[in-house]
Amino acid sequence: MTIKMHYVIILCSLMLFTCSSNDEDNTANQSPTFPTFGPPIELTVNGLSFDAMEPFISPDSNYLFFNSLNDGINTKLYYATKINDSTFNFVGELAGANQTTSPQLNAVADLDANSNFYWTSTRDYPNNLNTLFHGIFNSGSVNNSTRVQGDFNMNTPGWLIMDHGISLDGNFLYFNNARFDDANCQGPCETTLGIAERVNPTTYNTLQNSATILQNINDPNFIYYAPCISSDNLELYYTRFLKGPISPNTVFEICVAIRPNSSATFSTPKVLFSETITNLIEAPTLTVDKRIMYYHQKTNDSHKIMMRYRNDL
Repeated sequence: MTIKMHYVIILCSLMLFTCSSNDEDNTANQSPTFPTFGPPIELTVNGLSFDAMEPFISPDSNYLFFNSLNDGINTKLYYATKINDSTFNFVGELAGANQTTSPQLNAVADLDANSNFYWTSTRDYPNNLNTLFHGIFNSGSVNNSTRVQGDFNMNTPGWLIMDHGISLDGNFLYFNNARFDDANCQGPCETTLGIAERVNPTTYNTLQNSATILQNINDPNFIYYAPCISSDNLELYYTRFLKGPISPNTVFEICVAIRPNSSATFSTPKVLFSETITNLIEAPTLTVDKRIMYYHQKTNDSHKIMMRYRNDL
């Protein structure tokens, strides 16, 4: 769901309930139900002839948004329209969202149920350090674009909003702050996930208990990105890999963390799928009914959108 510098394609989990030993408390002794998914299915996007990364499925499932290769040079947002779960028709660029000149990075689409569209763009960076944008989506175009303001923006050179995930109702923004230093790091040097609450569609402020809610997820040993919150706010999906130099053996993991209600702390993460960088997997997105996960995977030096049906619903 990711700013990736140059060729590095960068940029959850079992709920561990505290179970009572008292047999009278049946609820406490119940094992939680965790999401499971079936085998991967390669998506057919009729008319698409280039890499597709970081998909996002619209709340009505009629639009599939994605960006081209995350090289930071000519990365643009595109969309396709649905024929069936595994087949879409490529339409073209997402009008109103892309920069007009290269180098450019326009990526990581998000859309809430009220047509508020969010994406990451490095336009005018570092002169302007806020890299999260908002617009109104309507029939293949984004209108009235503006930068999203709020204290989740670190406003520090080298730090930027790499990724984000919007809740279905638009009330909560799951943001990913990332620090880049090309002289010392390959990709992000460090990242942290946070949660911000809506003031209005273009302003979000960090929840006071954001760190507590995500305390089982944020770990300084990992690089995190591509957060996606389920429609019921109970499942948080994301991608991670161990911090350090990226090699052919670096493992990228799609994870999930769960919670019993929308104000509780998320569990420790569960790895759903993992691959080395050769078969890189990233950026999960879920349909509103949570029945299908879409994500992208590197296949034969090209990045394609994949899907999996859920087993446990």
